[in-house]
Amino acid sequence: MAEAIEATETAFRDWGQNHGLDAPRRRVHTPAGVRVSVHQGAAPSLGMTGLFTHCELVRPMAEEQIYDAIADPAYVLFEARTATLACVILGEITPAEMPDTVVMTGLRTAATSAVGTKALARVGARTVGLFGGGSQARHHLLALKAIRPIEMVRVYRRNAEERQKFCEEMSQVLDVEVRPVETPREAAAGADIVLAATNSSVPVFDGNWLEPGQHVTSIVGSNVGLVEGGFTPRKRREIDNTTLTRMDVIVVASREQVFQDRQGDLYDPIENDIISADQLLELGGVLASEKPARTGDRQLTLFKNNAGQGIADVAIAARAYQRARERGLGMELPIGVWKER
Repeated sequence: MAEAIEATETAFRDWGQNHGLDAPRRRVHTPAGVRVSVHQGAAPSLGMTGLFTHCELVRPMAEEQIYDAIADPAYVLFEARTATLACVILGEITPAEMPDTVVMTGLRTAATSAVGTKALARVGARTVGLFGGGSQARHHLLALKAIRPIEMVRVYRRNAEERQKFCEEMSQVLDVEVRPVETPREAAAGADIVLAATNSSVPVFDGNWLEPGQHVTSIVGSNVGLVEGGFTPRKRREIDNTTLTRMDVIVVASREQVFQDRQGDLYDPIENDIISADQLLELGGVLASEKPARTGDRQLTLFKNNAGQGIADVAIAARAYQRARERGLGMELPIGVWKER
C-alpha cells in the first residue's frame, strides 16, 4: 500500500505541474444498466501513459448503490517517451498486505484518499472515525495506517454483525484497536480523521457533529449517468451541506470532474450558493505548491476523492509492471511498433 500511495502522490504532483496529463473519467451506460468507465492519464515521472477501464452492472437502491456484476478491469500502458505498448494488465491490482481482498478500483481509490488525507490531516492524527465496513473501507484503513500513526479506529456500519466481523479482522491486519460503535455520532466524536468509505447514496453523518481540527475524507462520486438514464431519481450524496459550509479547506481530486459530472456532493451545493466554486482546491495543485493547504490545527478540512483519475491508475499499474518485469512474470506478446511511412 505504501508503494501505491507513493506512486499516486508522484502522479498527482506531476499533474499539478502539467495539467494536460489527465482527462476526467468518462462513463457510458447501456439501457440494461451496464456501465463502462475509462480513466486516462500519464505519469511521466514513472515513464508511462495509458488508461484504465472497468465495467459493472449497477443497481441503484434508495440509500445505496449495488453492483450485481463486476467484470475484470484492464490497464493499458504505453511508454511515455516512445509510444511503445508496454503491457496490458487484466484484473484488479491489490495490496500485498491484503492480496485476496478484491474490490472495484480499491487500491487506487484508497491510495488517492491517502494522498489527499496526508496533505490535509494534522501530522499527529491518531484516531479514525470510519463510516463503512466493506472492502473499500479495508483498503482505506490500510492506507491511513501507512501515512499516519493510527492507534484507534471507531467503526459504524448499519449491519451490527458485519460491523463486528470487520473490526475483528482489521484489528489483526492493522495491529491497532478497531472498535465497533452503535451510532454514527460515536464514530465521528473525537476522531482526528473522519473517513466515509461507503456505497451510500445519502449523507452518512451530520456535519454539526464535526469538531475543530478534524479532517474528513469522502469517496462517493457521481451517478449523473444513472439519473439521466432514468435508473434512479436523484444524485448520490455521502456528506451533507453542513459539512461543506463548515470547512476551512476543501480539496478535490479533480475540479473538472465536479462540473462534467454535476456531482451531488459538490456541484449542487455550488449551484445553490451553499459553497463557492472558488473554494475548491485541486490535489495536484496543492502538492505542486510549496504552501500547505491546512494552516492551523483547529481548521476543518475536507478531501473529496470525487472520481478516480487516470494518472493514479497509470502510476500504480506502472509499478506493478516494473515488479512483474523484475520477477519474470507475465506473457510476452509478439507485437512490434508501427511507424507511419
